[in-house]
Amino acid sequence: MGKKILNSKWIYVILSVLLAFVLWLYVGREANPEVTNTLSHVQVVYSGLESLEERGLMISEGAEQTVSLRIRATRDVWRRLNQGDTTVTIDVSGIAEPGEQSVSITTRNISFPRSITVLDSIDVQYTSPGTVDFTVSRWASKDVPVQGVFNGSVAEGYQREEFSFAPETVTVSGQEELVNQVDHALVTVSQEEMSTTYMENCSYTLVDANGEPVADAEQLDSSPETVLATLPIVQLKEVQLTVDIIPGGGATEDDVTVEIDPLTITVSGEAADLAELDSISLGEIDLSTVFGTQTEKMPINLDASLTNVSGPAEATVTVRVEGLSTKTLEVDNIEIINKPAGYEADLVTQSCTVLVRGPQEALDAVTASQIRIVADLSDLDPSTGTRTVPVRVYLDGSSEVGVVGTYNVSISITRS
Repeated sequence: MGKKILNSKWIYVILSVLLAFVLWLYVGREANPEVTNTLSHVQVVYSGLESLEERGLMISEGAEQTVSLRIRATRDVWRRLNQGDTTVTIDVSGIAEPGEQSVSITTRNISFPRSITVLDSIDVQYTSPGTVDFTVSRWASKDVPVQGVFNGSVAEGYQREEFSFAPETVTVSGQEELVNQVDHALVTVSQEEMSTTYMENCSYTLVDANGEPVADAEQLDSSPETVLATLPIVQLKEVQLTVDIIPGGGATEDDVTVEIDPLTITVSGEAADLAELDSISLGEIDLSTVFGTQTEKMPINLDASLTNVSGPAEATVTVRVEGLSTKTLEVDNIEIINKPAGYEADLVTQSCTVLVRGPQEALDAVTASQIRIVADLSDLDPSTGTRTVPVRVYLDGSSEVGVVGTYNVSISITRS
């Protein structure tokens, strides 16, 4: 019986298979031995950040860190470890309050590359460090104004205006303690001998109420990252103030002296707007209303493109009529024209004292019969009663003498 078993060919087949398997195990182990090594710079990632944000929390410290893993595995596994990404995942979804956190690293926290399967033997012996330490803080966001500071110089004959920014505010968000320190965003412009308006997209610095840069500001998020800064540079020019003299009352521009205080002002504007500007008129002065010396304040009105750098909003204008004589005449030649339809108008005033002015020789030749007083009722509202209306006074037959002043007469209106 024993000889039959030994002589059977099947026993040799089985023994060959067993021997081959043992040899395969031996050769495989020798060719792909297990080794122990350190996998460095393994990135720590956080899951559940959405839950933190919903609670108004954030990771303020320790968001970016790595750990080292001491691992025993075969050479083949190590090759795949080196080729893929290995991470340590920390779940923060259960954190409800701010504070310092410490989470132990276990094999359940570690994620290996997809090329590593359950059939691969990996023994994580220890990690360095053994815990992931991080800080959770309150999250905050606010809008802060953008301000500018100019470090430089402006060319002679030019002036810089105020900064403007687009947008006028930036949004700062991050750790509440840091956000609360931010007072404004500061744009700094450094230019020399500027003669044209500056307009650039600029970065800015987050500063506190004392104007000092906020420490750890790089940990904050700010949006947008740049703002459009505009620093207008305008030209300065000194221009003279004038008045327009309207001849009247026997006087012309040659018969008056005009004093204006201030005589000149400095204005700023674009060079093209200032190129043809040599004077600014304050308005008209009708000499027919000026008797002797007249002083009045007149507003200094500028085009919207210009700015009065000097400051005063009005000028004092003094007009003196010199070298002419005056004469008063009692005039009863009063006429009413353009009576309203359906109404009658009768004069209450029968005569007016009229002042005329001119050279003495021409003045002596003027008589009351040369003067006409006309009351034009074309713009009069149709109502009855006695009222005062303005009149025009005409002097016929003399070009050198004129009427001075304004006049009114009383009339009575009745229905016809």
